[in-house]
Amino acid sequence: MSQTTKLNVYMGLNIIIGLLISGLGLVAIGNTNNYPSVIFFIALSIISESFVIQVSKDKLISMGFAVGLAAILTFSPTVAGVIVFLGCLLKVYADEETRYHLFNSSLRQRLFNGSISASGALVSGMIYHWVSQVFSFDRVYDMSVLGLIMTVLVYVCFIISLMAGLYAIQEEKPIQVLFQEMDWIVKNILGISPIGIIMALAYQKSGWFMVLLILGPLIMTRYSFKLYIEMKQQYFETIKTLSNALDAKDNYTNGHSMRVAEISEAIARNMQMHPHQVETIKTAALLHDIGKIGIPDAIINKPGRLEMSEIYEIRRHPEIGEQILRDVRALKQIAKIVKHHHERYDGNGYPDSLRGDEIPIESAIISVADAYDAMTSNRIYRMALTREWAIDAIQQEKGLQFHPEVVEAFIKCSEHIAAEIGEYREEVIAL
Repeated sequence: MSQTTKLNVYMGLNIIIGLLISGLGLVAIGNTNNYPSVIFFIALSIISESFVIQVSKDKLISMGFAVGLAAILTFSPTVAGVIVFLGCLLKVYADEETRYHLFNSSLRQRLFNGSISASGALVSGMIYHWVSQVFSFDRVYDMSVLGLIMTVLVYVCFIISLMAGLYAIQEEKPIQVLFQEMDWIVKNILGISPIGIIMALAYQKSGWFMVLLILGPLIMTRYSFKLYIEMKQQYFETIKTLSNALDAKDNYTNGHSMRVAEISEAIARNMQMHPHQVETIKTAALLHDIGKIGIPDAIINKPGRLEMSEIYEIRRHPEIGEQILRDVRALKQIAKIVKHHHERYDGNGYPDSLRGDEIPIESAIISVADAYDAMTSNRIYRMALTREWAIDAIQQEKGLQFHPEVVEAFIKCSEHIAAEIGEYREEVIAL
């Protein structure tokens, strides 16, 4: 079965389940006289899903679960399911250029997101009502504490499992790696769970007006967080600009820092490092040669063999890079990584002749990535070597120049790296 077929089947089955849950929810709504309350929560769900924050290219967070949890605690599981389903389906959000709504974005993606949310609401809602009936000794404000804990945990596990299944098909990654990469979903859900509980209590005790009073400050908090994310993105763009400025010193290394960053990221992910550590490695890789700004162009672009004094000068660039970066609070950890990216596992590297595990693992990763891209790129003194030759050379230096664990991870993802870097080289050439 092809990847496309697997993806269509997986998404299709989840959408069918979501539509069935929503249908049952509509029937349940029709059998009650509580239309105003349901409509109010549907509106809240649409609003909360619309106020998303773009954390990265493929990560969006919203307050949707807060409203969903409040709906689970207020209505039956099927009614809660249709509320969150419609919230995901009808949300409206925007980036810097476009406002997205039902008619100009992927209907299948909206249906899938709504469906897994509805499934999560149904299962976790059933758990809450069951626990509330069986264990009646731990109630606070007439809510089961154990039921609340179980509801949130079940919802987290359910959503994470369904999303991991989707990404496993799309990206062909091991499930355990995907679970690690999606810890941001867990943090988002756990972080806003108390808000959902407060909203449910406010609605049950005081009605819709108190819920709106709670929602207002949350929207302002969301705006502040959005400004923080935008500032962080600007910081990363500034780093890219510095990297590009460095590459511009030498036409033969055009795009080198970006490629090293991509390779380093691939290796770190293969080693199942924490996403925050992966981001740190990628940033350090972008800036690993920043110290060459302090090296004369005549040495960097010299076509022939370097004199010993010139080699000494070139070898100063990791320390110069550290000096440039260490005074910036946000880059202190990056500075240490940059300083040691030319150390060798056998202790014969520079500037501090560190050996083995004395070398930061982040620096060891960048060392392999740097060597691979250098060997497979044209240089002023030679043409690019073949991918196979470069991989063999890195394998031969396992335990000598390079950290053995890093080499193993590099070999495992070398085909993926070759494909990604090949595409990136074509983009650079096109530019």
